Amino acid sequence: MENQNHHAPISNLVWQATQFISKQGYSASSLYHYNRIWRHLLDYADQKNQNHFTLGLGMDYLKEVEGISSLELLTKGERAKLRPIKVIHDIMCGNIPSRKYLAMPIYIPLQFRDTYDDYQSYLLQRGQKARTVATKVSRIKVFFEYLDNDETNKLYDLGFKDIIDFYRVLKEKYALKAISNIQFTLRDFLRYAEDFGITKRGCSSYIQRIQSNDDERLPSFYTPEETNKILQAVDRTCAKGKRDYAILLIAIRLGIRSGDICRLSILNIQWNDDTIVFCQSKTGNYQKLPMTEEIKYALADYLKNGRPHTKNDTLFVRCFAPYDPFTTGSSLYRILNKYMVTSAISTEGKRHGMHSMRHSLSSSLLSEGTPLPVITGILGHSSTKTTNRYLWMDTEQLRMVSLEVPYERE
Repeated sequence: MENQNHHAPISNLVWQATQFISKQGYSASSLYHYNRIWRHLLDYADQKNQNHFTLGLGMDYLKEVEGISSLELLTKGERAKLRPIKVIHDIMCGNIPSRKYLAMPIYIPLQFRDTYDDYQSYLLQRGQKARTVATKVSRIKVFFEYLDNDETNKLYDLGFKDIIDFYRVLKEKYALKAISNIQFTLRDFLRYAEDFGITKRGCSSYIQRIQSNDDERLPSFYTPEETNKILQAVDRTCAKGKRDYAILLIAIRLGIRSGDICRLSILNIQWNDDTIVFCQSKTGNYQKLPMTEEIKYALADYLKNGRPHTKNDTLFVRCFAPYDPFTTGSSLYRILNKYMVTSAISTEGKRHGMHSMRHSLSSSLLSEGTPLPVITGILGHSSTKTTNRYLWMDTEQLRMVSLEVPYERE
């Protein structure tokens, strides 16, 4: 696909999209659904006298025709309506359509788009991980949106009042930990902007003291009885259930982060010595975890009887064509919460994402008397200090399992 698609008529983009999904093995019902959305999109574009696709046109169509007013907290049906529009946008941009993002591409105010792209390139050139860069630019997007709403068009005119007013808006919407993260990134961006003449010298000095509370957003934990109920709620007679059970078992018994579960390859499963080996995406640390009989049989059942035939060697893939791997932890979040609801696990006042399973494992190990350094090794933390934050709720148990401080005999 070439960049000339930016100027291709929308009818041509729809034709290319139709050809693409037809070759990907989509079911007849999915093909019908995609083509229905595209027919309606063509009719809508014709009514608006627009011959070319734009992100704005796609957003207006979703709002006026499909009734999707916000891209946050979408239902399953709304996501299904969003995907055909995303495919058209990918083809227009010369990208191979994928299911990586269920939402539309990030929209950056036009006056800041070049700066946004340049800062992203700058971070990548400095050797920062793609995941870190994505997080940083998402925080800068928040700042650009604020400036756009405040009708600020030039970064060079930024002053102290702009930063203070931005802080006031953050306090209305975000927790302290999130605010401190945005502040750290904003200061880094302003230093970059000063060096390249995008802002005046001294802007970064407006951000001096950054308050942060590391314990503010600690994940909740669930008892072994509750996590077992979640596993028991999975229907393991069907292919999807076999996959979901293996995913949840790895998260609950081994505490592997959702992003790492998404990236696990079939080659990471070492059948000869019953271990799972992988490199943690967050820390870069090499992990080698024991594969219990329970996990081994669940994986074998999934690979033999549940996993669709695909050339992709990623361990966990979707059950329907095009059999893509999961690329974000949000998909695993939905899987977990589906079975939490089925098993009637109470989540009131508690967080209930995949990270809570990691915290639940550490709590369970602690209650069994597992030494703190061992828990640190299982979770793949760089130091026991990080693990300590996970276990802040039970200082008495920490005292019991901590290692004695060695001393020299006189």
